[in-house]
Amino acid sequence: MGTHTAVMKTKITLQTVFWIIVLAINMALWYRFGEFRREWLDEIAYIICYGLVFYINILYLFPRYYKDKGELYFLFSTLLILFFSVFGALFNEVIYYLLRHRHFNWFDNEEFFTQSLWLILIYLTGTVYGIQDMLNQQIKHNQKITEEKLQTELQLLKNQINPHFLFNALNNIYSLSYTKSGKAPESILKLSDMLRYVIEDCSKDHVTINEEIAYIINFIDFYRMKSPGKRNISFSYQIDNTRTPIAPMLFIPFIENSFKYSRIEEDPAGFIDITLNENDNIIIFTIKNTIFSKRNILQGSGQGITNVKQRLEIIYPQKHELTIEGNDKTYFVTLKIDLR
Repeated sequence: MGTHTAVMKTKITLQTVFWIIVLAINMALWYRFGEFRREWLDEIAYIICYGLVFYINILYLFPRYYKDKGELYFLFSTLLILFFSVFGALFNEVIYYLLRHRHFNWFDNEEFFTQSLWLILIYLTGTVYGIQDMLNQQIKHNQKITEEKLQTELQLLKNQINPHFLFNALNNIYSLSYTKSGKAPESILKLSDMLRYVIEDCSKDHVTINEEIAYIINFIDFYRMKSPGKRNISFSYQIDNTRTPIAPMLFIPFIENSFKYSRIEEDPAGFIDITLNENDNIIIFTIKNTIFSKRNILQGSGQGITNVKQRLEIIYPQKHELTIEGNDKTYFVTLKIDLR
């Protein structure tokens, strides 16, 4: 917030200095005519025109048309400059008539063309200002993405493979090995795949949705191993393109929460229902789970969801919709990501 305020103050200061310089130059150019009263009225009118041209450009035309609709930007720019050139000249005609009581042939006078050139210069200055501001915003956005990527890699290594989960997974593998179960080698392979995915694949900006699904399946399988018996856990997916790129580990925090708060190994009536669909580069992820009535809320709960929200804002700005609903009995999450 402090940084934003400082930037705004800098912009206001620079623009104030700019307009003072413009006014001083104009007054110096026209003071030689010896009609100070007329020149002040003229300059007030022209400065208003300059300001309108400048701010209409940087606040409306430039952000709306420059990047994606260059032809319209050029057309509207031309019309805007012509309009205020004529407006300024007409104002000058009125002032000249009131003071001299005769008409001023402004089309044949150098002042009309000089002020038109000033309007063009002011407008181009606004365009350069807009380009510079756009580049600064892009640089800041790229810096945020880079910082977010580094933070994500650290968070994935420190948090996403929960030490408690890893401890239980190793205990389960040990029990399977001790009883000489045929599932032990498969469990070791699953854990190896999960660690490789987190340490190697998740360091990339994107993974395929198929890789994310494989991790989710392994994650669920390990929780099923924690306690014997049938558990009401379902995961269904419908993917048109398994190579669809997606930022890694966006869904796991929601799945972790569902296991944490449903306490499904203790609640026979509990359930977790997960779906993941991809069609035409639109991904829809949903998860619904019961909430165990005797659950204990752990300190720091919800931090994983907060991290996901921040990542979504940076990686998919205005391209995602996240809905979280819940009551004392159930919890429901829908995440839609438009990759087009």
